[in-house]
Amino acid sequence: MKRYPSQGFPKTVLRPEIVARHEDLVKDLSGTVEKYAQIGRRDESMFDWTLRVLENCSLSTVEPLYMGSLAVVKTEFALWEVLLDDLIDNADMRNFKLFDELFKIPFEAEHIDRSKLNADELKYLDITKEIWDNSLMGEIRRYPKYERYKKSFDFDVMQLLNALRYSKFVNEDENVANVIENDAYVPHGMQIMIQMDLDLMCSKGFNDSELAMLRQLNYISQKMARIGNVLGTYPRELIESDMSSEAVLKFIKQHEGGIEFKLNKMLKRETRYPKFEEKIIKQWQDYYQLLKEIANEIKSIDTVRFLKEREYIEKAYEMKTDTW
Repeated sequence: MKRYPSQGFPKTVLRPEIVARHEDLVKDLSGTVEKYAQIGRRDESMFDWTLRVLENCSLSTVEPLYMGSLAVVKTEFALWEVLLDDLIDNADMRNFKLFDELFKIPFEAEHIDRSKLNADELKYLDITKEIWDNSLMGEIRRYPKYERYKKSFDFDVMQLLNALRYSKFVNEDENVANVIENDAYVPHGMQIMIQMDLDLMCSKGFNDSELAMLRQLNYISQKMARIGNVLGTYPRELIESDMSSEAVLKFIKQHEGGIEFKLNKMLKRETRYPKFEEKIIKQWQDYYQLLKEIANEIKSIDTVRFLKEREYIEKAYEMKTDTW
């Protein structure tokens, strides 16, 4: 599996005992990435980058035995979402018919209609379903508290699917795209809530009476992660005119008449716009202040470390040079 340059990450290491096992975790991940490579289009280094970030991020209540597995499974979850997302957002791969069948994999697999698909589409479907059934659920069902947190996990997976369905909706008809709905649906694609569920399945000592507060904490974190993602991907999304991207909606509303923007898009030249970035960085900072207020109410996890992880994620996005 192709690696992402190690110098492209923050120097601070939050989980040295897991980061030290990175090459072993890459081996655990490589089989899934090899399956992805048969049908996907993104550079494999994207998943090494994702794994390195997630090695440093988990609830303090997670038992050490499961931390490596969680980093790999969370990365595989991101990979699985990419397979669906590219069928909606990427103009060269767009295939709504195939997406509609992949959408059924988690909860309605028995209703998948294979008769609609050609040989290449069937291969895409089969590999995507295999990753869900084996790489993801095959491991997740073994987590010690899977049954306890299954309902919240299923609910949050449904929110991820709804985020993807919203992306399809606005890419089918760009006239419906708007910032308010985008902000309600799309951040679920960052999977922070799902990652919380997985951590809880492998946790010891978490007080369930604080679950509502923990969900609030992670919901805000999800919005912050989305801002970091926007900073890393908006130059590509502007070129692709991906209408599920709030960056495209907000940016075009303000700048689409500008000569610089039109020229860059015509030349397919990825370009950064400092004034636009300043606005969304300010939004991240506002969310961070809210996060600190919520964190003060939670006692059964190390919220100081949790806040450091949010800073680490944002720094990783800032340092990332690829827009994938």
